[in-house]
Amino acid sequence: MIKFFRHIRKKLLSENKFSKYLIYAIGEIVLVIIGILIALAINENVKAKNNLELRDLYIIQLNDEANRNIERLKELNDFTIEMLKEVDTVLKILYTKDYDNPKLPPKAFLLMDTDYLNPTTVTFENLKFSGDLKLFDDLNLRNSISEPYETLNDVKVVEDLDFSGFEDYYFNFLIKNVSFFDMQLTSKSYAKEIHFQNYIIARRTSLNLNKEAYERSIQSFTKLKAIFAEIKKT
Repeated sequence: MIKFFRHIRKKLLSENKFSKYLIYAIGEIVLVIIGILIALAINENVKAKNNLELRDLYIIQLNDEANRNIERLKELNDFTIEMLKEVDTVLKILYTKDYDNPKLPPKAFLLMDTDYLNPTTVTFENLKFSGDLKLFDDLNLRNSISEPYETLNDVKVVEDLDFSGFEDYYFNFLIKNVSFFDMQLTSKSYAKEIHFQNYIIARRTSLNLNKEAYERSIQSFTKLKAIFAEIKKT
């Protein structure tokens, strides 16, 4: 009987010791899990902070890019407005059939002048192709960033149209019919040529399209800058 009680006592002590180890082991596991969760949280916070800093850097660069494009677009818009004035003068001369008007040769020569946009898009292209556009988690903001650069595609389309008209005029008519010396200094019968008159009309149309495209792009980039200014305030 005494042996039996001793066996029971030893078993209880052994089970009690096992329970303590089990509790200790569970505690260790819980501490490890808590440590992992804390490390993950710290890592996420660091990552979020780095992403925010990178996003802010992109905003600075995109804002600078917008300034560059707006400045160039305004230059081209001013150039186009002046060219339209020249075109209207030539059209008025042609409409009145005042072919001997001394203003015609220099102005007709001036209408060969062309200037086209070479946009700055490095930051946006890097943002798009690197996948960093996802740093801007607001879909509306992403669209606002992309929109101005999409207007540059429209600008290129109308500029190419303007240049193709100029190429046709220059290679298929001008160099075949008029010397540059005569073009600059004297009025000539070329003003009566239908090819010349059609080019002047077509150039007015293409210049108007350029002007509209430039102004839309300026407006879009200006809107983007305003959005960035609001972000900076928050």
